[in-house]
This record gives sequence, C-alpha cells and structure tokens, in this order.
Amino acid sequence: MSQPAKDPWDDTDEPRELKGIGGVLWLPLLQLIVTPVLIVMSILKQLKAHPPAAAVHEMAGHPIFLMLAVIVLAVMLAQLFLGLFCLVQFLRKKQAVPRLMTIWYAIGIALAVLVPIQFALDQDVFAKAIDVTATSGGLGFHSTFAIAIFGLLILYFELSKRVKNTFVR
Repeated sequence: MSQPAKDPWDDTDEPRELKGIGGVLWLPLLQLIVTPVLIVMSILKQLKAHPPAAAVHEMAGHPIFLMLAVIVLAVMLAQLFLGLFCLVQFLRKKQAVPRLMTIWYAIGIALAVLVPIQFALDQDVFAKAIDVTATSGGLGFHSTFAIAIFGLLILYFELSKRVKNTFVR
C-alpha cells in the first residue's frame, strides 16, 4: 500500500540533524580554496616589485618597519600553509578542523592588525616599498571588517551544532 503524501510544511516531526558540509560551512570552504591563491599572488607581487634603491636605503633606516615586514611575510606564509592543511582536513571532515580553523582565523586577525600598524609607522616608506593593494590584511575599513568576520567565524566553529556534527572523524 502507498503511504499518504507528507506535507513538507508540517512541523510536528523532530528537527533534522544538521550535519555535512552545507549552510554557512560553504563560506569557510570557499575561503580555504581562494585565500591561499590570493596569498601566493600577493607574495609574488611583492617579490616582483623591487623598490628603487633610494626606498631600500630609506627602509634600512627604519628597523621596526623591516622587522614588521618580515613578521607580516612570516604570518602570510603561516596562513598559507595552515590554510592548505585545513582545506585537506576540512574535506576529510576531521575532528580537529574546528580548532584548526580557529587558529587560522586568529592568524588572519593578526595579519589584519599587523599591516595597518606597519603602515602607521611611516606611510611614505610603506607606500614606496610595498604596494598597499597587494597586502592581504587591508587597511582601515577592510581591516576592521576582516577582524569582525573572522571573529564571527571563530564563534561559529566553536559553537555551531552543524560543525560539531560534521567534523567527527
């Protein structure tokens, strides 16, 4: 015998268990795919754009600027490699993904804070030495927006039922 048609709007059943890569989890997955490409492009652009000799000499007089440039590069590389590792773990639905993503977003927040600090030290040196559009931290509104979004995503990975039900291996 056939069963009666079920009303799709009927709320009497138990709520569906949220699991699997769906809903908001598509956004971090897309970000894990796109961000490493953007980081590599940013680093290559920085390596290709050699500042004039006068700018290099001027930068040498700013040891804090040079130190921050090295730190920003190291943070970008850490975000690149951790992002690739997170992507593999994300696709395998490993249990460590929420913690890894929290660390990855914390690195993103650090980058969003470091670049404006570096820019604030000496805007003229920064503008001569580094193409501001090539940095992945952004400045001003972009930096604040990145910090807010990364903070929300950290909360999502720590508190979401979908995340807890998806990454179980």
